Amino acid sequence: MSNISELKNRLNAIKQTRQITGAMYLLSTSRMKKSMQNIDFNLTYMHKLRSTMKDILSKAESNDMHNRFIEKQDEGITLYITITSDKGLCGSYNSDIVNMAADLIKKSGDSILLSVGSQGNMLFKNIGITPDYNWTDILSHPSLYMASEISKTIIGLYKKHEVNEAFVIFTEYKNPSVQTPVCKRILPLLKKDFLDVEYDYKYITFPIYEPSMDEVFDLMVPQYVTGFMYDVFMQSAACENSARMKAMQNATDNADEMIENLSAKINAERQLAITNEIIEISSATDISGAV
Repeated sequence: MSNISELKNRLNAIKQTRQITGAMYLLSTSRMKKSMQNIDFNLTYMHKLRSTMKDILSKAESNDMHNRFIEKQDEGITLYITITSDKGLCGSYNSDIVNMAADLIKKSGDSILLSVGSQGNMLFKNIGITPDYNWTDILSHPSLYMASEISKTIIGLYKKHEVNEAFVIFTEYKNPSVQTPVCKRILPLLKKDFLDVEYDYKYITFPIYEPSMDEVFDLMVPQYVTGFMYDVFMQSAACENSARMKAMQNATDNADEMIENLSAKINAERQLAITNEIIEISSATDISGAV
């Protein structure tokens, strides 16, 4: 009977865990749908903005524009920005990003690390890397304000010549079942980084920029970086909730399987106990009859 009691206690514990993972699955599903509502709008905005940037970049050479944001500087080192979650229980979502960043940092040598997300901060410290800058509590409520604050830091480091390149490492949203860690350049803005963008307009005459193409570009870059970071936040939030949804679904399925196996074991133990009792009673009856 003691064995049955232990199995029942374990069964009850797993049932309670299943209730938690099931609730977290539903919560993650709801949050993912909510985060998806704004992605399409932001993607449309980013397409327009990147198309405009590509248009300016394509005419920069013929207009003899030499802007600090379109040419890699000799001074400075590489800046890496990583986007991770503030909560766990989302599978390999965070570790994939940290591992990619760690490999890039190892290859590039001297670099500056800007970490967004408490899970990333913890994982980096576990492998002996201390972020130079860190932010938390962003993906739970992505905002243009925080995207603007981080973009100011990125552009400030670039203007001071402390960094000559800036890359963001995040999980790009493809669909609910596919999330891929990627590394994308933010600065400088090179024409090869805009090959996937189509021009929105085809000009018959050369456009006029007032007061000048260079000044217009200087004003657009902070807006571009802010929009880029906000888009990264939105995609990362959707991927985080999708990863947690899958992790909780797998945990719930595993709990269901364990509950089924434990229930079968309990039934087998109970049947064995009943069989042993019947044998004992039968043996006692045979002995008393023989006497």
